[in-house]
Amino acid sequence: MRVGVRLGIDPGDARIGVARSDPSGFLATPVETVRRGKGDLARIAAIVAEEEAMEVVVGLPRSLSGNEGPAAVKTREFAGRLARRLDPVPVRLCASD
Repeated sequence: MRVGVRLGIDPGDARIGVARSDPSGFLATPVETVRRGKGDLARIAAIVAEEEAMEVVVGLPRSLSGNEGPAAVKTREFAGRLARRLDPVPVRLCASD
């Protein structure tokens, strides 16, 4: 794994949780809760720049059965908009197993 700060994004309907990893990727700490709506992508882009993040990881929700539901559809759409905004910083989805 490459060394560098990563941001973890937890998008909700009202708020977006943002955390950062240490450069080794071992430890994560909360950074900010961003209000969802106008200016949310701009604020996340500013945090990426402030933290000099090399990558952004967006949590992909799954149902108890392991399938993707409506929340996953919204998250994929959000991650796509975020990726276009942050280019060339990579944005990837990560589902917990």
